[in-house]
Parts: sequence; structure tokens; C-alpha cells
Amino acid sequence: MRHSDLLPHTQSVLVLLCALLLIGLAGCGNNGYEKATVTEARELCAGSECHDVAVDAHASGPHAAVSCSECHEGASDHAKDPEGVSVVIDWRIDSCARCHETVTATYLYDDNTKVGPFGGSQREPAIHKADEFPQYNTIVAGHGFTRDYREEGAHLYMLEDHYDTLRGKFETCVQCKSTKIAWAWNTGTILTVPEDRTITLTHTATDDSPAREVVVPAGTTLEFDTDFRNYEVLATAQYAGGRTYTSRPDPDDNATEHQNMLWAATIAAIKETMPYGAGCNHCHDPHSGSQRLIRATMLEAIEHGGVNPYDANTASSFETASARDRETLLCAQCHVEYTCGRSGVDGMVRDHFGWTKAANLHEEYTDIFGYRQDWVHAIIGDPLIKSQHPETELYWNSPHYDAGASCASCHMPRVRTVTGQWVRSHWFTSPYKYGNRDTFGAFAGKTGLRTNGQSNPCTHCHDDRTAQAIAGQEMVYERQKAVQRLLAASVNALGQVREAAEAGVAVKESRRQQALEAHRKAHVLWENLIVSENSMGFHNFDEVMDAMDAAEAEARAAIDFARRVLPAE
Repeated sequence: MRHSDLLPHTQSVLVLLCALLLIGLAGCGNNGYEKATVTEARELCAGSECHDVAVDAHASGPHAAVSCSECHEGASDHAKDPEGVSVVIDWRIDSCARCHETVTATYLYDDNTKVGPFGGSQREPAIHKADEFPQYNTIVAGHGFTRDYREEGAHLYMLEDHYDTLRGKFETCVQCKSTKIAWAWNTGTILTVPEDRTITLTHTATDDSPAREVVVPAGTTLEFDTDFRNYEVLATAQYAGGRTYTSRPDPDDNATEHQNMLWAATIAAIKETMPYGAGCNHCHDPHSGSQRLIRATMLEAIEHGGVNPYDANTASSFETASARDRETLLCAQCHVEYTCGRSGVDGMVRDHFGWTKAANLHEEYTDIFGYRQDWVHAIIGDPLIKSQHPETELYWNSPHYDAGASCASCHMPRVRTVTGQWVRSHWFTSPYKYGNRDTFGAFAGKTGLRTNGQSNPCTHCHDDRTAQAIAGQEMVYERQKAVQRLLAASVNALGQVREAAEAGVAVKESRRQQALEAHRKAHVLWENLIVSENSMGFHNFDEVMDAMDAAEAEARAAIDFARRVLPAE
């Protein structure tokens, strides 16, 4: 039996793991697969109380020639004895690779290099944010990211990097790192740990002691849910023969222990998909072969804000969106600003997409959460916002967006296999790499592509502007330095006010609040668009430069207000 999850008959098995990596590819051909006709599939799996919807989608899709049992182990036995035999879903990419070898290889490729000053996926040696932004640990003092915050690696390592990081981790974050978790969260399916698995709590390591290890026993079950009335999470891990851990422990419980054991059980349920975690069916419906969204919070954000809230003609659903917007939304399941994990302010675990540009985040999070969703700054003593990676929001209404390009246009160009077939590359990397002869040649040689296949997505629409783009990124990087210095100065000024107040000095609270408000506005613009967003302005140069002007003005105002908080001597 494969390392996979056992689903009882009463739960849906609508997710077929043999997912389509490229929309429009033909079926598997021979490839050693057992063939099944539509009639056979219907006899095995259809029926009013079974899987009519899945069978119909499968019958009309590119996988119609592949039997259900190829991706659902035990399907035939389950059909004969639905109550006695459970179906196994194999969540590994291996299942897809048997038919889609070349495209899968592009997804699982990494060259551990940077091309240009800001693009790439260098993991070893690690590049730490504080090395590139010297004031960063002051600006986000007290947040876990000061302990371990590295520049992004390749998608190949997304789950492994989350597992290894030294900062605290949460089950909510794993929705982007694991298709299996995102699917269970969206469908309400209970997951079961298939065998005893040892999990290392890397974030518990200290200078004096190694990281703690826990054994998650076989039979441990997990259930996840987000209440979208208040965006609060209820996640539960029922350890086999032992305790129950939850995202909402009682006040007398050890909240850290609940957090650690819930995360350990979550990883134990998906450990067979290391190091990548997120599989093909995160974006592709394995039955119909069509594009799809799987992240529940993404679907909720679209329901309330549309596909792009900054477009007056925005579609109201994924199904009615343009091809350009659908491709972008697939990436937006993760590449957005979101609230995710346990708050350092009130201890609540939340799951929410801001679904707004950086300029509006301050008001958005004030109105929805009262700034309680992230952490309390260690120097200032008040809550601030820690942004994630808002590539989608910055891209909205950018020159490339207005020209009709999607994320895929630049990060998933069409490439040619050695057999002459054109496919979309799933090496989600900087377009600079596709345009570089050496990096593309190494990539092609390892993945079954022609080295002279179409490699530079930029030249589809205009001449090569790599040098111009890099110059723009360097301009943004230089521009942000002034804001970075001012934010650090504002932090220290507000810290001095806090120290004085704690020492008994009377402060002008209205001025302190003005200083805090201005600092928050400056902070969210800089931290969101410079540190967290991964393009160093490329996705929308004008918006970022305007934002840095606004951030500088707010930071200067914060310093001025803070200096006038204390009474004159």
C-alpha cells in the first residue's frame, strides 16, 4: 500500500490524483496503465449514491482512458464492498509523472541560482532578509521572522522549507504547502495519519538543547475548518489512543503545546509528499482536466470582492473570469497577502485574504481585526501588520495586467520537448532565467526540453528589456533604503516614548496615537511591497515608487509626532 490517506465510504473521493499538469494534453496512451472504458468506470464507481459527478467529468475529460483504480488504489474492491473496503488516494506527484514526465520534471527542477540581483531561487547558502535589509529586525522586532527569514527557494522545496524553518509554524500555513491539506480544508474531509511518523519541531531548538521530536501514531485524525463570519479557525488533531489538540485550547491549557502537536499531526498526514507538498491537482481538476481553485479562503475572497476588486468590470467567480484572470487566480491561491496562523496579540488562529492593495491594508485590517491579527512590536509595544507575499495584488492593474498578460505568461512560458511537442513549463521561476542561455540550457538538459526551444517570455511582446527591468529594480531598491532608515528611526522614537511612559513620565497620548498611526501606514507599505512582495517593483514599478513616497512622508510624520509626545524640559 502506498503512503496515502484512507477515506471512509461516506466521504467523497472526488479528487483523483492522476492530475493533468497541462490543460489540453492528451490521455496517457499506453504507458503500462490498465485501460478502462467509460462503461467499466460507470459500473464500478457511478450510481446515485456514489460518484456520478466524478464519473461524468472523468468520462468527458483527458483521463477517460485511465481506470479509476490507477489513481484510487482499491477502487475495484471498494466497489464490490463499499462498507468494508476504503479507497486510498495517492497524493504523490509520482502518479502524474507516469504520463506527464517532462512537465512534471519542470515542476520538480531547481538550479539553486539567481539571475539578476533579485530574481531566482538560491537556497544554499541561504540569503537572509536581514542581510539585504539591515534594519529589518528592528522594524519587525518581536516577530518570529527575526529568527529565520530567508529569500524564497524553488517550489520543489516548499513543504520541506516550511518543515525546516526555525520560526513557529501553523496548520493554516500548510494550505499553501500541501494540496492534501488544502483539499481537506475545502471539503471538510477528515484525514488519517497512515503510519507512525516522527516529526521534528525544528523551532524548539535552542543553543543549549536540540529540537524536540514527537511521534504521531498511526490512526491520528485531523479536521480543519474556517468560520468565514469572523475568519477564525477550528482545527483538531485527535491522537490515536491519546489527547486531542486544537487551535482553540481552553484558557487553562498550554496553547503552545496545542499549536506544536497540531502542526506535527498535520505534517505527519502529508509527509509522503515531501519535499514539494503541493501537487498537480492544486490547480488542475484531475477528473475533468480543467483549471480549478482548491483554497477555501481564495474562494471566499472572490465571493466577497470579485476576481479583481480594482477592476470595475471584474468577474464574480472563477468560472466567469477571463482566461487571463483564471491563470492568475491559480497562483493567487498562495501569492497574496493573508492572515494565517496564531495571533501574537489575542492568541486567535485566523485564515483570511486581505484581497486589497497595500495602500488599503491599514484600513482593511483596522476595520476587520482592529489590528489584532499579527503581533505586538517588541520595541513599540503595539500591534503591527506582518505582510506575506502580495504578488497578485501588486500585479492587478499593472502595465502587464492591462496588456492582457497573466502570471503564466512570464513564469510559465511555452517550451518545446525533445520530441517536438510544445508544453507550458511548470518551473515557476524568474523570467530572467528563461531568457538566460546558460540557465535555460541547463534546465532543458535536465527536463527533456530542446535547448533551442522558446525560452524568453519577454520577447513574445517586445524586445528584450532585461537590462531595463533590472535597472528599475535597482532604482526601487535604492529608493526603499530611505524609508527603511526612517522606519527604524520611527521605531526607536516610539520606543523611547514607551520607555518614558513606563518610567512614569506623562506623555501626550493623542500625539502618541498620531505617531503610531503614521508609523503603521508607513510600515505596511514598505514591508508589504519591498520585503514581502518578491519582484522588487517589477510587477508594478509606478505603484511601488508612489508607495515609497507615501511611506516616507508617513514615517517622517511619525518621527515628528513622536518627538512632540514628551513634555518639553
